[in-house]
Amino acid sequence: MKFLLRVLNKLDLLDKVNLTATIKLNGRRFSIPVIGKMGFSNVFMTEPWMIKVLQVVIPITNGTFVDIGANIGQTLLKLKSVSDQVEYVGFEPNPNCIFYLNRLIENNKFRNTHLIPVGISTDTYIGQLFFYFNDTVDASASILEDFRTENKIERREYISIYSFPKLKQSLSLTKISILKIDVEGAELEVLESFEDDIVDSQPVILMEILPVYGDENKKRLDRQIEIERLFRKWGYYLHRIIRQHDKLVEISQINEIGIHSDLNSCDYIAIPGSRLSDFKASYLQNLPAS
Repeated sequence: MKFLLRVLNKLDLLDKVNLTATIKLNGRRFSIPVIGKMGFSNVFMTEPWMIKVLQVVIPITNGTFVDIGANIGQTLLKLKSVSDQVEYVGFEPNPNCIFYLNRLIENNKFRNTHLIPVGISTDTYIGQLFFYFNDTVDASASILEDFRTENKIERREYISIYSFPKLKQSLSLTKISILKIDVEGAELEVLESFEDDIVDSQPVILMEILPVYGDENKKRLDRQIEIERLFRKWGYYLHRIIRQHDKLVEISQINEIGIHSDLNSCDYIAIPGSRLSDFKASYLQNLPAS
């Protein structure tokens, strides 16, 4: 099946496809719908290092895994490969991704798995999602129009954006154990929107913060510095995930993110002080092979 999909992709015929593939992830089999081009990347899963990260943090947490920026289920599949007992709530504003995620959940009969079709920010409004590639499930799409100034916006789509405190009133979401944030530049707004719950629940926070590249990129740098200030305020310790050739090499505690241009060093784990010793013990127990 993988060979067939590669051939169809090379011939630019994926738009004609509607089939189901099977993959093995962390020893478990999953049914992957491929609908046109949607789902193709799930068949050829990237970032396997995330599985090792989840194996480190899940044992020290107890509650709901909240995924901000679920896209087409890359993190969901990795989470289910590690534990199918953890409750999952995914937030995703792209309706094409929501359509696909529902099929993925149905195909695999995932339990305790819920989708919220909105983006998260500090205010509630009708916003726009800006796409930089001709892809209906573009993982680089952002709610910030000026985040990728070097790229042309290919299209835009109106979406619902909520502040989490207002949205929470309609959800039965209790304690957040892990908060994963992958929102292409809008990390600061998500953290500010979740502030009360971060303070109350003290979740482990997994997040991507793309590089600043240089001090001339002042807006990105200012946002990064503010994120670091919030973590200090909340008593969190920031760690960088160091990977090489898509494998986890090390999780290293850092004082600041700094200015860099390394796309292999833009994933982070923020650990509350109350869980730091447990995290270190779990990390040593699940130390990646060198």
